[in-house]
Amino acid sequence: MKKTLFVVLITLFAGMAQAQVAFGLKAGLNLTKLDVKDPEVSYESRTGYHAGVFLRGRFDKIGIQPELLLFTQNGDLQSSVFGTAREKFTYVSIPVILKFYPIGGLNIQAGPQFGFLVDGEREYDSFLGSGSQDITDYYKKSDVSISAGGGYDFGFGLGLDVRYNVGIKDINNVANGEEAHSRIFLISVAWNFLR
Repeated sequence: MKKTLFVVLITLFAGMAQAQVAFGLKAGLNLTKLDVKDPEVSYESRTGYHAGVFLRGRFDKIGIQPELLLFTQNGDLQSSVFGTAREKFTYVSIPVILKFYPIGGLNIQAGPQFGFLVDGEREYDSFLGSGSQDITDYYKKSDVSISAGGGYDFGFGLGLDVRYNVGIKDINNVANGEEAHSRIFLISVAWNFLR
């Protein structure tokens, strides 16, 4: 077992030695929509942000880029119960993106994104009055999305990404509640310190 693990580690390090490695910071804006299967509820997008770090290994036409991001998701909820409400969520997200480079730095991206809910808050304004409440327990602690998009990695260190994330996991944690799935469009700017 130890010998097998040693061989796997040596192979990985040898592969990384031949790869073009990038490490840096990235940040950007996102528009979030919560797809709720409830005819009594509508959900409108609001702008949020994401920021964090990335590591990329590129092997000729293929690259793999794991990221660690702080991710905010905001939206306006219209409900017969709450009236108008604004929901705000904070996630720690880990995308693991496969990049295909057909020409130069131009790339096509796809991969999973794993999100872990840190907090959630609802600010409401209804016929009963205004206020806010913690809604962290109303949603599951984790989310899984599929990301797809494209971008360009410039030789001098700058990178641009555009992605669309489709949540494949029901994140509603309320008993007998309708399914809810995240939908996120994001634009990112990145800087590679290892160029």
